[in-house]
Amino acid sequence: MLILADHAGLSSNAMTELRALLRKNGSRLMVVKNRLLRRALDPAAAEGLAALLHGPTAIAVTSGDSAAFSRIVVEFAKKHNAPRVKAGLLDGAFITDRQVGALAALPPRPALVAIFLGGVKAPISGFVRGLSEIARQFVSVLDQVARSRASK
Repeated sequence: MLILADHAGLSSNAMTELRALLRKNGSRLMVVKNRLLRRALDPAAAEGLAALLHGPTAIAVTSGDSAAFSRIVVEFAKKHNAPRVKAGLLDGAFITDRQVGALAALPPRPALVAIFLGGVKAPISGFVRGLSEIARQFVSVLDQVARSRASK
């Protein structure tokens, strides 16, 4: 994943802090020239980003967890009022700044996996509980029959 951001107004100390946060996540932040970035990008991706390649541009890049990566950038931007996210590329597809924010709002990967597994497990658990309830009721009826015959 790649995030383009306007780093104007970000002090060098704040930029160093953001780089350190991203480095802990296995990501990088680089300031680039827009002209060189246009040349480096795939022509299809460059079309979507061409209108955004003006002013000071920094790119943040990761090959790891995209949600955690975008969360770091977005939360840092909220805290420092910079950098302003321009857009991003996710698996070669152009995403807007709003989509980067939506990606940042996703729960962490372990929580998503737990939600998914809970959704898969719920129908199976309900089925097993239903079967065990039938067996429990059957045993209860047999017990009541045995008690009524024993009392006669």
